[in-house]
Amino acid sequence: MAKVIVERPRRGVRSAPLRKPGRTRVVTDDDGEPLRVREPVRAKPEKTKALNENLSPLKRYLAGNVGRPWNKVYSEISEHLRPTSTVQQHVRDHIEDFVATKTRMKNGVVVTARRFGGEEPVEQGFTLYYVHPRTGLLLRNKNYKRWNARWRAARLAGEAERATRMRVIDAKTELHRFDDVWWEVKVAKRGDGTLPDVVITAALSDIPTDLLYSRPGLRATSKRILSKAEKKKYGLN
Repeated sequence: MAKVIVERPRRGVRSAPLRKPGRTRVVTDDDGEPLRVREPVRAKPEKTKALNENLSPLKRYLAGNVGRPWNKVYSEISEHLRPTSTVQQHVRDHIEDFVATKTRMKNGVVVTARRFGGEEPVEQGFTLYYVHPRTGLLLRNKNYKRWNARWRAARLAGEAERATRMRVIDAKTELHRFDDVWWEVKVAKRGDGTLPDVVITAALSDIPTDLLYSRPGLRATSKRILSKAEKKKYGLN
């Protein structure tokens, strides 16, 4: 386990900064004497070692110990790690990136403490594993999703929600559903904000205008209810 995070090897010639090639002949003055060049001041050598985080062994170890008491798993991880070693201490620092250890039961749901305060259900957290507060066992978070997967899901959900209340006809015309009634809304740039928004003025929606319309910075300049023929034309219910 001490090898989970290792030091990078020192960089060799391949990764060294580009250097000017040496001269192929001796530089002489007008009399043919070798030209004496002042020896350059040697700079302090650049540090060529850094921490190289290879956490795959830790991930595999955790995956292979699902269902075991967390205290035993953690003791085995710590058994060969010296707290005085910066490199080995990094293993301990990364454990909470994968395991939610600060958990408790709340209304029949396992919740965990957020890093920046508050609590959230484990299934909504960002850790692949968690410690059950009653049994003390290391368990897999079955609802775990990567951040990019959550972002895509949220974006698709937002698009689906907008499709139920809005259609874009062109840059100046949008169709909006307010209280199950479809309206044609003409939009324009908001400008300095002094001109009224007819939708907000009529209290047809309480959604912020930057989210209400197809793009931020717009306001409604006019509105009218669509006829049955128009709704049929656009495939609206």
